[in-house]
Amino acid sequence: MIYSFSRLNLYTSCPYRFFKKYIEGYEEPTTYPLALGKGVHKAVEDKINGVPHLEAVLNGMIEAEFHSEVTMDELSLLVSHAPLTKDMGKTEIHFQLLLSDEDSAPMLQGYIDLVSSDGSKIVDWKTNRVRYNVRDNHQLGLYAWAIGQLKNRHTVEGNLYFLRFRRASKHVFNRSDMEDSRQWALRVANEINSKREILDLLPDEAEELFQSTPSSNCRNCPFAIECYRKFSSY
Repeated sequence: MIYSFSRLNLYTSCPYRFFKKYIEGYEEPTTYPLALGKGVHKAVEDKINGVPHLEAVLNGMIEAEFHSEVTMDELSLLVSHAPLTKDMGKTEIHFQLLLSDEDSAPMLQGYIDLVSSDGSKIVDWKTNRVRYNVRDNHQLGLYAWAIGQLKNRHTVEGNLYFLRFRRASKHVFNRSDMEDSRQWALRVANEINSKREILDLLPDEAEELFQSTPSSNCRNCPFAIECYRKFSSY
Protein backbone atom coordinates (compact mmCIF):
# COMPACT_ATOMS: atom_id res chain seq x y z
CA MET A 1 0.00 0.00 0.00
CA ILE A 2 1.20 3.49 -0.85
CA TYR A 3 0.39 5.90 1.96
CA SER A 4 -0.64 9.54 1.99
CA PHE A 5 -1.18 11.98 4.81
CA SER A 6 -4.96 11.59 4.50
CA ARG A 7 -4.73 7.80 4.78
CA LEU A 8 -2.42 7.93 7.77
CA ASN A 9 -4.53 10.60 9.43
CA LEU A 10 -7.70 8.59 8.90
CA TYR A 11 -6.10 5.58 10.56
CA THR A 12 -5.09 7.61 13.61
CA SER A 13 -8.62 9.04 13.93
CA CYS A 14 -10.46 5.74 13.38
CA PRO A 15 -8.69 2.48 12.46
CA TYR A 16 -12.03 0.82 11.66
CA ARG A 17 -12.98 3.41 9.03
CA PHE A 18 -9.50 3.06 7.54
CA PHE A 19 -9.99 -0.69 7.38
CA LYS A 20 -13.38 -0.41 5.69
CA LYS A 21 -12.18 2.12 3.12
CA TYR A 22 -8.63 1.11 2.29
CA ILE A 23 -8.44 -2.60 3.09
CA GLU A 24 -11.95 -3.85 2.34
CA GLY A 25 -12.26 -1.28 -0.44
CA TYR A 26 -15.67 0.23 0.31
CA GLU A 27 -16.18 3.45 -1.63
CA GLU A 28 -17.46 6.36 0.40
CA PRO A 29 -20.03 8.70 -1.19
CA THR A 30 -18.78 12.11 -2.30
CA THR A 31 -19.80 14.54 0.42
CA TYR A 32 -20.44 18.24 -0.03
CA PRO A 33 -17.17 19.32 1.67
CA LEU A 34 -15.17 16.88 -0.45
CA ALA A 35 -16.86 17.94 -3.70
CA LEU A 36 -16.44 21.63 -2.88
CA GLY A 37 -12.79 21.14 -2.01
CA LYS A 38 -12.10 19.32 -5.27
CA GLY A 39 -13.89 21.99 -7.27
CA VAL A 40 -12.14 24.91 -5.60
CA HIS A 41 -8.70 23.30 -5.92
CA LYS A 42 -9.23 22.71 -9.63
CA ALA A 43 -10.44 26.27 -10.23
CA VAL A 44 -7.57 27.84 -8.27
CA GLU A 45 -5.08 25.65 -10.12
CA ASP A 46 -6.53 26.74 -13.46
CA LYS A 47 -6.43 30.43 -12.52
CA ILE A 48 -2.77 30.17 -11.48
CA ASN A 49 -2.09 28.62 -14.88
CA GLY A 50 -3.75 31.49 -16.74
CA VAL A 51 -7.34 30.30 -17.21
CA PRO A 52 -9.94 33.12 -16.93
CA HIS A 53 -11.99 33.18 -13.73
CA LEU A 54 -15.37 32.09 -15.13
CA GLU A 55 -13.86 29.27 -17.17
CA ALA A 56 -11.86 28.14 -14.15
CA VAL A 57 -15.00 28.12 -11.98
CA LEU A 58 -16.87 26.07 -14.59
CA ASN A 59 -13.97 23.61 -14.69
CA GLY A 60 -14.22 23.47 -10.90
CA MET A 61 -17.92 22.62 -11.10
CA ILE A 62 -17.08 19.82 -13.52
CA GLU A 63 -14.41 18.55 -11.12
CA ALA A 64 -17.03 18.63 -8.35
CA GLU A 65 -19.29 16.59 -10.66
CA PHE A 66 -21.99 19.25 -10.26
CA HIS A 67 -22.67 18.06 -6.73
CA SER A 68 -26.18 19.13 -5.73
CA GLU A 69 -24.94 21.19 -2.76
CA VAL A 70 -22.09 22.95 -4.56
CA THR A 71 -23.10 26.21 -6.24
CA MET A 72 -21.17 28.26 -8.77
CA ASP A 73 -21.63 31.36 -6.59
CA GLU A 74 -19.96 29.78 -3.55
CA LEU A 75 -17.21 28.20 -5.61
CA SER A 76 -16.57 31.48 -7.44
CA LEU A 77 -16.43 33.44 -4.17
CA LEU A 78 -13.95 31.08 -2.55
CA VAL A 79 -11.73 31.06 -5.60
CA SER A 80 -11.79 34.87 -5.71
CA HIS A 81 -10.42 34.90 -2.14
CA ALA A 82 -7.21 33.15 -3.16
CA PRO A 83 -4.29 35.65 -3.22
CA LEU A 84 -3.02 34.69 -6.66
CA THR A 85 -0.15 36.35 -8.48
CA LYS A 86 1.49 35.71 -11.83
CA ASP A 87 4.24 33.08 -11.83
CA MET A 88 3.70 32.33 -8.15
CA GLY A 89 4.78 28.71 -8.59
CA LYS A 90 3.91 25.27 -9.87
CA THR A 91 0.60 23.62 -9.04
CA GLU A 92 -0.39 20.10 -8.01
CA ILE A 93 3.15 18.85 -7.47
CA HIS A 94 3.08 15.07 -7.01
CA PHE A 95 5.71 13.19 -5.02
CA GLN A 96 6.43 9.60 -4.06
CA LEU A 97 9.18 9.00 -1.52
CA LEU A 98 10.26 6.14 0.71
CA LEU A 99 9.88 7.03 4.38
CA SER A 100 13.22 5.46 5.32
CA ASP A 101 16.27 3.72 3.88
CA GLU A 102 15.25 0.37 5.33
CA ASP A 103 14.32 -2.59 3.16
CA SER A 104 10.59 -2.60 2.34
CA ALA A 105 10.18 0.92 3.73
CA PRO A 106 6.66 2.36 3.35
CA MET A 107 6.06 4.68 0.42
CA LEU A 108 4.52 8.11 0.96
CA GLN A 109 2.86 10.09 -1.80
CA GLY A 110 1.08 13.41 -1.95
CA TYR A 111 -0.10 16.28 -4.11
CA ILE A 112 1.03 19.75 -3.04
CA ASP A 113 -1.33 22.51 -4.20
CA LEU A 114 1.39 25.09 -4.84
CA VAL A 115 5.18 25.11 -4.67
CA SER A 116 7.24 28.24 -5.32
CA SER A 117 9.80 27.99 -8.10
CA ASP A 118 12.73 27.65 -5.67
CA GLY A 119 10.90 25.30 -3.31
CA SER A 120 11.10 27.74 -0.40
CA LYS A 121 7.32 28.00 0.03
CA ILE A 122 4.37 25.62 -0.22
CA VAL A 123 0.65 26.39 -0.01
CA ASP A 124 -2.39 24.23 0.65
CA TRP A 125 -5.80 25.79 -0.05
CA LYS A 126 -8.52 25.08 2.52
CA THR A 127 -12.28 25.50 2.19
CA ASN A 128 -12.91 24.61 5.86
CA ARG A 129 -15.46 26.51 7.91
CA VAL A 130 -13.18 26.27 10.94
CA ARG A 131 -9.58 27.45 10.94
CA TYR A 132 -6.75 25.59 12.65
CA ASN A 133 -3.03 25.93 13.09
CA VAL A 134 -0.60 24.58 10.51
CA ARG A 135 1.15 22.64 13.30
CA ASP A 136 -2.05 20.93 14.50
CA ASN A 137 -1.31 17.97 12.20
CA HIS A 138 1.55 16.65 10.10
CA GLN A 139 0.25 17.43 6.60
CA LEU A 140 2.43 20.46 5.87
CA GLY A 141 5.33 18.99 7.81
CA LEU A 142 5.31 15.97 5.50
CA TYR A 143 4.98 18.15 2.41
CA ALA A 144 7.88 20.28 3.63
CA TRP A 145 9.93 17.13 4.20
CA ALA A 146 9.16 15.97 0.65
CA ILE A 147 10.21 19.30 -0.85
CA GLY A 148 13.28 19.29 1.35
CA GLN A 149 14.21 15.92 -0.12
CA LEU A 150 13.44 16.90 -3.70
CA LYS A 151 14.96 20.40 -3.62
CA ASN A 152 17.67 19.76 -1.00
CA ARG A 153 16.31 22.50 1.23
CA HIS A 154 16.89 22.85 4.97
CA THR A 155 13.86 25.09 5.51
CA VAL A 156 10.47 25.31 3.79
CA GLU A 157 7.69 27.75 4.61
CA GLY A 158 4.36 25.92 4.81
CA ASN A 159 1.09 27.81 4.44
CA LEU A 160 -2.49 26.71 5.05
CA TYR A 161 -4.65 29.34 3.38
CA PHE A 162 -8.25 29.38 4.59
CA LEU A 163 -10.21 30.81 1.69
CA ARG A 164 -13.40 31.57 3.63
CA PHE A 165 -11.46 33.81 6.02
CA ARG A 166 -8.74 35.09 3.70
CA ARG A 167 -6.27 34.12 6.39
CA ALA A 168 -3.21 31.89 6.43
CA SER A 169 -1.57 29.82 9.12
CA LYS A 170 2.12 29.49 8.33
CA HIS A 171 5.28 28.01 9.76
CA VAL A 172 8.86 27.78 8.54
CA PHE A 173 9.67 24.09 8.84
CA ASN A 174 13.28 23.29 9.64
CA ARG A 175 15.01 19.93 9.38
CA SER A 176 13.92 18.95 12.89
CA ASP A 177 10.26 19.75 12.13
CA MET A 178 10.40 17.76 8.92
CA GLU A 179 12.00 14.82 10.68
CA ASP A 180 9.28 14.83 13.35
CA SER A 181 6.63 14.52 10.63
CA ARG A 182 8.56 11.83 8.76
CA GLN A 183 8.96 9.81 11.96
CA TRP A 184 5.23 10.13 12.68
CA ALA A 185 4.34 8.90 9.18
CA LEU A 186 6.85 6.04 9.37
CA ARG A 187 5.56 4.92 12.76
CA VAL A 188 1.90 4.95 11.68
CA ALA A 189 2.61 3.26 8.33
CA ASN A 190 4.66 0.52 10.03
CA GLU A 191 1.87 -0.07 12.53
CA ILE A 192 -0.65 -0.46 9.72
CA ASN A 193 1.65 -2.80 7.81
CA SER A 194 2.16 -4.96 10.91
CA LYS A 195 -1.59 -5.24 11.43
CA ARG A 196 -2.13 -6.12 7.77
CA GLU A 197 0.40 -8.97 8.09
CA ILE A 198 -1.48 -10.30 11.12
CA LEU A 199 -4.76 -9.89 9.26
CA ASP A 200 -3.49 -12.09 6.43
CA LEU A 201 -2.92 -14.88 8.97
CA LEU A 202 -5.96 -14.18 11.17
CA PRO A 203 -8.70 -12.64 9.01
CA ASP A 204 -11.31 -13.10 11.75
CA GLU A 205 -9.38 -10.65 13.95
CA ALA A 206 -10.06 -7.63 11.71
CA GLU A 207 -12.34 -5.83 14.14
CA GLU A 208 -9.89 -6.36 16.99
CA LEU A 209 -6.94 -5.15 14.96
CA PHE A 210 -8.75 -2.13 13.50
CA GLN A 211 -10.95 -0.91 16.30
CA SER A 212 -13.64 1.72 16.11
CA THR A 213 -12.83 5.09 17.68
CA PRO A 214 -16.03 7.07 18.32
CA SER A 215 -15.66 10.84 17.94
CA SER A 216 -17.30 13.86 16.34
CA ASN A 217 -16.07 12.48 13.00
CA CYS A 218 -18.77 9.80 13.23
CA ARG A 219 -21.31 12.38 12.02
CA ASN A 220 -19.77 12.22 8.54
CA CYS A 221 -18.85 8.53 8.46
CA PRO A 222 -20.84 6.27 6.11
CA PHE A 223 -20.08 3.30 8.38
CA ALA A 224 -21.40 4.94 11.57
CA ILE A 225 -24.67 2.98 11.78
CA GLU A 226 -22.98 -0.32 10.97
CA CYS A 227 -20.28 0.45 13.47
CA TYR A 228 -22.76 1.34 16.22
CA ARG A 229 -24.79 -1.83 15.72
CA LYS A 230 -21.72 -4.02 15.63
CA PHE A 231 -19.78 -2.64 18.58
CA SER A 232 -22.70 -1.71 20.85
CA SER A 233 -23.55 -5.41 21.12
CA TYR A 234 -20.22 -6.22 22.75
